[in-house]
Formats: sequence, structure tokens, C-alpha cells
Amino acid sequence: MARIVVLGAGIGGVPMAFEMKENARPEDEVIVISDSPTFHFVPSNPWVAVKWRTADDIKVELAPVFQKKGITFIQQAATKVDPENNCIEVADGTKVDYDYLVIAT
Repeated sequence: MARIVVLGAGIGGVPMAFEMKENARPEDEVIVISDSPTFHFVPSNPWVAVKWRTADDIKVELAPVFQKKGITFIQQAATKVDPENNCIEVADGTKVDYDYLVIAT
């Protein structure tokens, strides 16, 4: 079993997590770490500016989406990356081990 961690849940991290989950073996684990509970679709910002959409219209709550896809979501800021030990530390001091790390911040 491989543990794949995607650091960041923005326009790069979310699709990367989906692709990793789709292409990983069934026993592999995909984890996303992000301090934000929502995905903000940045290319739609002009729609908000001209009032075609509201800011809430272009945000998606991440936890239920990741849960549906079988992806673990850790909503905390990463405070330290330790590549020598394949480990990330998050804001509450928890350490998350990984076999593969994708930095998408």
C-alpha cells in the first residue's frame, strides 16, 4: 500500500488528488492537506466582479467531495515538510507520513 499526500487543495491540488485516486491501486491511500475548507474556482472571479455569480456560487465544500471520492481530507495548515523522513507536520502537531508527496500550493 502506498500513501500519497497532496499538499494544497486549489486549482492544481484538487484535480491532482482526483487523478491520483483514479489511477492508484485500490489499496493505495490518497490524502489531501489544506487549511481551507473550500475550493474556490479562481477562473470564475470575473463573473463575481460583474455580478453574474456570487462568491458562494464559485466555492465548494471540500470534505464531502473528497469523502465521496474515497480521499482523506485533513483541513489544517502544513507547518513542516520533512523529506528525509517522508513526513509532514500539520498545525496541531500531528505528523502525516507519506510514500509520495505532491506539492500543489
